[in-house]
Amino acid sequence: MPPYGEPDWATPGASASGAPAEVTSVSVNTGQGNKALTKDRSKLWHKLISLLLIVLCAAMVALGVFVIMKNKNDFAEWFIASYMILFGVLLFLYEAVWWCTIGPLNRLIRKNFGFMYNIRGKALYLIFVACLCIGINKNLLGNLDWLRWISGIGWGVAGVGLLFLSYTNPQLFENYYIPTKGMTSSPADDGINETV
Repeated sequence: MPPYGEPDWATPGASASGAPAEVTSVSVNTGQGNKALTKDRSKLWHKLISLLLIVLCAAMVALGVFVIMKNKNDFAEWFIASYMILFGVLLFLYEAVWWCTIGPLNRLIRKNFGFMYNIRGKALYLIFVACLCIGINKNLLGNLDWLRWISGIGWGVAGVGLLFLSYTNPQLFENYYIPTKGMTSSPADDGINETV
């Protein structure tokens, strides 16, 4: 016991509890500091993918317009071409909202086409729409048949590529942000009727 009736804890090394008097820290290499510092390029990839999808939208809309112009009497081809234009414009509007958020448009797309706000949902959408391009009658387009193949294969490869990247390299999409403008405001602010 320490002199003058002092408690054990007041004098270092005089503890009667059996606890070690001094604690030494040992530096252990866990490998955390050995990682090479890499620059995060995921936002660059997001922008490049978005620009690629905008180009594919333009190709698909052009294909749909050419099919409508060259089609004289086949209602099924006209119907498919109309859907191609609609789906191309839809993806273009989503990508436009990603670059420059427009509140009412963002809310409308998110409410009715929410699958576009998920990478895997967008990838499956691209694969589905690629089938429309490939399904156009090759005799209808004549010398513009290459546009059908470019659009169809482009949309399909983009969809499969996004799926592949989302499963094999998920950290690429960790900071993929979803436009939120227009989601917190009331319907009266934007002039869009929510019940439609």
